[in-house]
Amino acid sequence: MSDAEPRKHGVSAEGIKPEDELVSRYEVVPYTERAHETDLYAFRASLPQPAPAQAPAPTPRQIALTGTKNIALIAGVGALAVLFSVLITMIVLKKQEPEQPFIDLGTNHIASAGLGGRLIAKWDGSAEYELHIDPLVPAQIGGFAAVAANPPRPISIDLHFKDMSGSVVCQKEILLPIDPAGQANPQQVQPLVPTKTAGGDIVQNVTASDGQIDEIVINGQLPCPAKSYKSLASWDFVSSFPLVAEQEDWMRHEQGIEAELRRRAAEARAKALIPNIRPLPAPIEGDDVIVFDNPSKGTVETKAGRVFFIGKDGLRGHAPGWQIFPATVHFRCDIKATCTLTRHDVPGFLQVRLVH
Repeated sequence: MSDAEPRKHGVSAEGIKPEDELVSRYEVVPYTERAHETDLYAFRASLPQPAPAQAPAPTPRQIALTGTKNIALIAGVGALAVLFSVLITMIVLKKQEPEQPFIDLGTNHIASAGLGGRLIAKWDGSAEYELHIDPLVPAQIGGFAAVAANPPRPISIDLHFKDMSGSVVCQKEILLPIDPAGQANPQQVQPLVPTKTAGGDIVQNVTASDGQIDEIVINGQLPCPAKSYKSLASWDFVSSFPLVAEQEDWMRHEQGIEAELRRRAAEARAKALIPNIRPLPAPIEGDDVIVFDNPSKGTVETKAGRVFFIGKDGLRGHAPGWQIFPATVHFRCDIKATCTLTRHDVPGFLQVRLVH
């Protein structure tokens, strides 16, 4: 058996020598001929080219989700556009927003002077105000009315207009006018007639049912631009209005003047009724008959044409018997024309003046 001959089946391995075993081997044989790289890969050109990869078809769920995302995106963009438009509109409207026709700033008070006030700001092309001032309690109305009707001195009222932060953005000073005629004669004051301040503000006194002034209303212009007017939120005021005790003193002063004026007026009227008296050359005495009286002139006339001045009440202020006509009287007059009248049927006498 040759070295290359394989062992036969069924032959025992014991009979084979190790050196007789066939051993496989491999050897690298140098290759001297080199092929060009183009020829080496030329076979690729004949191979079919693979089709381009395609994305898998979307499932219905994916289609729905994609549509929802698109709708949400479009809705978001639309919402932003609407919001932007609204903001632009608000800015434009805010710039063009008209001022409120009035702003009720509420009430305030000055306790020391017993004054309460309510203030309303207005806008009619420019800033205006309406101020209401009244006494805090009814017991102060008398003193308040006396000062309002005829101020004892110039009275100032300073208004302070504030914004939400409490800062003063506008202010106004009002100087109430004084009527010189009222200082001399309080009875000549007409409370219901509006007066005008030096600054052009209108002052109107308002009376209650009893005729006493219980409120002062003042209207006028405010030196506030539109920006300040829009920011108004509160107000306060100070005033040189007399204190409560001073108001009461002024009320008593005015009442005293009025009483004195009434007394003088009554005296003047009485003197106006007394005719001029001519002295007599000598005393006279005699009898006559009263046939007529004139209460408006305070005189009586006799049948003989004599005229006696009795007074403004005439015979009506005397005993009832003197009011019966015709009445026979006896008269006695001195050279000053001062006479005494008597009646035989009526007790007493009348002191009169002979006018004619």
